[in-house]
Amino acid sequence: MIMGGDVNMPSIDVSRDGVRVDGVLVDAQSVRALTEVFGSPRTLSPNGSTTWVVWDDVGVRVSTKDGEVATGVYVTVATDARSESKRDEAARLYRPSGVYTGAFTIEGQPPIAAAPDAELRKAYLMLRFRVGDWEFVLLLNTTELQELHAMEARERFARAQTDELADMVRSAQAPVTEIIASHKPVLPVKKPSGKWKLPVPDEQTLSLKSFPFRLAILNELMFVQRVLGPRFNVYDFAQDRGAKNFDPDEYYDTMIPSVRAWLRGYPIPARVAGKVEQLVLDGGNEIYAQLIPRWDGEDNSFDITTITDHDLEPFTNLRRVEDIGGFLGVRARRALERRGVHVDGAD
Repeated sequence: MIMGGDVNMPSIDVSRDGVRVDGVLVDAQSVRALTEVFGSPRTLSPNGSTTWVVWDDVGVRVSTKDGEVATGVYVTVATDARSESKRDEAARLYRPSGVYTGAFTIEGQPPIAAAPDAELRKAYLMLRFRVGDWEFVLLLNTTELQELHAMEARERFARAQTDELADMVRSAQAPVTEIIASHKPVLPVKKPSGKWKLPVPDEQTLSLKSFPFRLAILNELMFVQRVLGPRFNVYDFAQDRGAKNFDPDEYYDTMIPSVRAWLRGYPIPARVAGKVEQLVLDGGNEIYAQLIPRWDGEDNSFDITTITDHDLEPFTNLRRVEDIGGFLGVRARRALERRGVHVDGAD
């Protein structure tokens, strides 16, 4: 898969001084430069603030915010049947149809050989490490490593004290399914500006028990109608936390804890409830990209399974919900319909 490589595929090496394709230095942060190397891509419609550019024939894709600067290079190096079976048709669109069969190396070494021993000893879903200003995430193959993924957490922790997990990964024929390389220089720490300190309410606020429903309300009021502020921006928020700064793009399948806490704690004035006349539940909603910037829609992170009468009571003008993404559970749908709210979309 990676050691020898398909001679018909370009070789890719990522080292401290950059990315080389067939030995030639390429600006891997430029969509245009990558297009010159890999040919014409398939560009998807924006998903929140992220646009995906895909080169199907070589198994490569990049994420970009502006269509020009690539924020991460993703190389599919093996198929993972178990993960693939869980993806729906929409999720598959974001991934290349082909697999990269060339020689991918990190500073001249196969990716697993480049991974630190300490990271390999605690292997589970992925391996994460840095080489200079480059950060690598190696997504492990759940099909090849079924024994590892079937382990209970307690057993994995015990084995992580030895080389057992590392040896399991090293001995697999195709241990890695996707390699993600991102150029992330370590930035100097600045003091927080205070911009993202939660507002202190001086009026009555809404108390919503369902967090996913709260997100739908916030998306409508903060991102669609823009009657609430500050309008949350996860990238600005992440770089304005001083020593607690973080990289939002490291979150693929889990909500960013500090963002979740901010959105849960944000005071929604009761007086704006009447402005909510309709809600659109779509995977491309801006608020979802704040919580999981690289979310691909493959899980139920934002599903609204139930909505209580307590949560619905303030929204007397809510008349319509468009459930484009199939987020509403049966009980939530019935709760809305009981209050005369018309629900369109998936059932």
